[in-house]
Amino acid sequence: MRKKLSSFIMLILIVSLFLGCSRQAVAQKDQENYDGRAFYEIFVRSFNDSNGDGIGDLKGVTEKLDYLKDLGINGIWLMPINDSPSYHGYDVTDYYKINPQYGTMEDLKNLLAEAHKRDIKILMDMVINHTSTENKWFKEAKADKNSKYRDYYIWSTDVNVENEISKMGTKPWTKNTTLNDYYYSIFWEGMPDLNYDNKEVRQEMKNIAKYYEDLGVDGFRLDAAKWIYDDQDKNIQWWKEYNEYCKSVNKNFVLTGEVWDNLFAMAPYQEGLDSIFDFPLADSITKGVSGQSIEDLPTEIKDNYDTLKEKNKNFVPAPFLSNHDQNRVMDNLGDTEKMKMAAAIYLTLPGTPYIYYGEEVGMTGSKPDENIREPFIWDNKDASKNTKWMESTNDVDKVALNVQKADKDSIYNFYKELLELRNNYKALRLGEVDKVETNDSGILNMKRTYEKDSISVIVNSTSADCKIPLEKGKYEVLLDNKDNKKIKSDGNINIKAGEILILKK
Repeated sequence: MRKKLSSFIMLILIVSLFLGCSRQAVAQKDQENYDGRAFYEIFVRSFNDSNGDGIGDLKGVTEKLDYLKDLGINGIWLMPINDSPSYHGYDVTDYYKINPQYGTMEDLKNLLAEAHKRDIKILMDMVINHTSTENKWFKEAKADKNSKYRDYYIWSTDVNVENEISKMGTKPWTKNTTLNDYYYSIFWEGMPDLNYDNKEVRQEMKNIAKYYEDLGVDGFRLDAAKWIYDDQDKNIQWWKEYNEYCKSVNKNFVLTGEVWDNLFAMAPYQEGLDSIFDFPLADSITKGVSGQSIEDLPTEIKDNYDTLKEKNKNFVPAPFLSNHDQNRVMDNLGDTEKMKMAAAIYLTLPGTPYIYYGEEVGMTGSKPDENIREPFIWDNKDASKNTKWMESTNDVDKVALNVQKADKDSIYNFYKELLELRNNYKALRLGEVDKVETNDSGILNMKRTYEKDSISVIVNSTSADCKIPLEKGKYEVLLDNKDNKKIKSDGNINIKAGEILILKK
């Protein structure tokens, strides 16, 4: 008996050990995986000020990691943090230095460590299409034709280039008065383009990537990914080369590209990148909600994703509503309820959704760019909690986080509820997308299916109560902005004007 009992105990220990290892493996897989996470785009200057100088900083981001985790965020995209002469940072003077207004390399290391403790990934903006004119490479190149950095940039002595128009619609050549020649700068004269036909430039960029990978950065958001060359095939070939190198350092490293174009121009980049921002879908969602024409969105989403994954089944689309280059989505929609509808659609999609900081509290802002990047308002009474690098034009008594938290019907509380559902249900993160007919252009019924689980996302963007088809059965109400608790379908259900429903059968 003692021998049998001993064998039984040993079996239990072995099974427990196996289950423990399995749980550890699953946790490790979750930590490594990019697909399905909800990311949050942060303009560091505007987010949170840790030292009272009025400018947001990396320590300020670290201080707010618990806020982000509580919201349901498990990934951060940091807008440029490298040394730069501009407020926005998209013109880098030194890739190996942190903007001193934001802190130090030690502050970045600490942010990475604290984020990873909370299972939050960090992507940093990597701006390698161009540098600043203040970069030492360019300073030497413009002054000396024999400089080792001369061929890091693109030059011409032909005066006729002054009249050229780029594919972007800009005049890309800028006069260099020092040597009486011209340098290529497709975005702006303060951002000279790098010469990727030069192998030394390519190697420099790989060295920089390794530096940040070794620090623990989880990936890059790649600015202007379609403008490395004027040629799409050469662009994609470069990103393949770069991606292969980055993966050789860390197989889980993620490259998310900005390819701002139509779907069919974006799609080929799936061969060289891991993920791209879905600009066409963002446009379709905001226009659809505004114009009450959303019934066909699930079909468009499915077709869109199929196209983006055609040559790379592991490719991850990144849905969003607006970012730092666009008028804020609240300005585009102009209404809290429409904002919630748009959020309910894009935050229940497969892929990796990106929330622009302040979107979750309904911040407003339209061009020029500074007005899209205003300070986040943590408190409407205690101004010491907010950055002050520029005056806010937002209604602070509406968008302040403390005000939003106190209002159970606020955008913030809606976002938090949505993200909790997303994080709890694989069907909402990873499931297939199918359209269920509603017979009304203003009503979306999107079915998300993963293995045996099926969840319906239903949005009525119209001002009328309606009856729509829904498979017979009893449904658990996961979310309802009209406070229904149970739903039973006899083949149809009634939904109220403006109702947002997420149902699990």
